[in-house]
Amino acid sequence: MLYEGAIRFLRESVVSIESRDFNAKRQSIDRAVAIVQHLQSTLDMEKGGPVAADLNRLYDYILSRILDGSAKLETAALEEAIKLLKVLLAGWEEIAEKERNNPVPTALFAHPAESSGFKLHA
Repeated sequence: MLYEGAIRFLRESVVSIESRDFNAKRQSIDRAVAIVQHLQSTLDMEKGGPVAADLNRLYDYILSRILDGSAKLETAALEEAIKLLKVLLAGWEEIAEKERNNPVPTALFAHPAESSGFKLHA
């Protein structure tokens, strides 16, 4: 949902730049930047390892394109940020779909107390 929100706000920014509505542009840019910064701040660099580091660099780049496009009123930079966010969104959607299609077997959780040698008493 965050990716979708950032994409939506960036699209609004493009429209605002094209229509010369700079107040609306500022608001939508601020919202898009806040979302990307939030995504970046929630990365667990320790547990995420190289993937988190790569995402961190990509978020930095996306933020730079958003801010550059906003400052120079260049929609191409915003379109590039949109494209990158769409790729990330598609990637996460693919991962979620794989998880839905390959759930953890319930047999692994059938009787954890018995398999460990411990018995629960009611």
